[in-house]
Amino acid sequence: MLRAIVLGIVQGITEFLPISSSAHLSIVPRLLGYATPTLAFEVLLHFGTLAAVVAYFARDLWAFVLSLVAPGRLGPEEAAARRRLLGLLVLASVPAAAVGFLLQDWADEQTARPLRASVWLVVTTAILIAAELYDRSRSRRVEPVVPVVAEADAAEGRVGTRAERFARGAAAAPPPKDSEEELKRLPVAKAAGIGVAQAIALIPGTSRSGVTISAGLFEGITREAAARFSFLLSIPAILGAGILKLDELSGATETPAQLVVGTLAAAVSGFLAVSFLLRLLRTRTLWPFIWYRLVAGGLFVLLLSTVRS
Repeated sequence: MLRAIVLGIVQGITEFLPISSSAHLSIVPRLLGYATPTLAFEVLLHFGTLAAVVAYFARDLWAFVLSLVAPGRLGPEEAAARRRLLGLLVLASVPAAAVGFLLQDWADEQTARPLRASVWLVVTTAILIAAELYDRSRSRRVEPVVPVVAEADAAEGRVGTRAERFARGAAAAPPPKDSEEELKRLPVAKAAGIGVAQAIALIPGTSRSGVTISAGLFEGITREAAARFSFLLSIPAILGAGILKLDELSGATETPAQLVVGTLAAAVSGFLAVSFLLRLLRTRTLWPFIWYRLVAGGLFVLLLSTVRS
C-alpha cells in the first residue's frame, strides 16, 4: 500500500511540475527497490492526474461547454473568446497526437530504462535553460516607458512631475493582462508553437509542462499564461494516451485497493502541484526546477550506474 501511495504522489507532483513524470516514475521505483509499476497501474495514475487538472480548471471547462451549447449565458464576447481558446487547444493538440502515434513505442522503451531516463532528464534541461536565458535577454532589450513619454512631453510642451509623466505613459500603453485574458488573445501561431513543443515532451525526461512553458517564453508569453495553456493542453493529451492503453488495465498485478489508493494519491498531489506552480510562476522563474533537474538528475545517473540489475 505504501508503494502505491508513494508512486501516486510521485506521479501527481512530477506530471505538472517541470521535472518529468515519465523519468521519475521510472527512476524512483528502481532506487527504492519497488517492483516496476505495471502499465495498468501507470494508466490509472495518469487518470488520477487527469482528474486533478480537470478539477482545478472545472470553471474553464464548463465555460467551454457553455460557449458551444448555451453562449447566451456567457455573453457574446466571452463566448466568442472561449470558443477561440478552445479552437487553439484543439489545434495545439494535433502535433502531440501525431508524434505520439508514431513514436510512442520508442518513448516507452526509453522510459523502461531508468539510467537512460536519468540521462535524458539532465540533457533536456538545456531547453529550460535556453528559454530562461532568452527571456532574460529579451527583458533587458525592452525600453523603459518613462524616457519615451518624457521626450513626447517635451516635444508637445507638456510639463509635470516624473510620476505624472509615468502615469501618462502607463495609460498610453496596453493595460496589463492577467493570464486568463492573455490566453484569450493568444495568437494562433504561438498556440501552434506550444503544441509542437508538447510533441517534444514525448522524449523521456523532457517534461510536458517544462517544454511548453519554455516554448511560451521563447514566444514572449508570460510564464503563468504559458503554464495555464500547458495544463489545459494536458487534458486531451492525458485522456488520449489513457484511452489508447485502456486494454492494459486487465494486466494489473496490484490489488484493487492499491490501484484506488495510488490513483487518489496522484489526484490529490496533482491538484496541489498545479495550484503551486501557477502561484509560483506569477513572481518566480523556472530556475529552481532547472537546478533540481541538474542536481537530482546527476545523482540519479551516479546511483543507477552502481545498481545491479
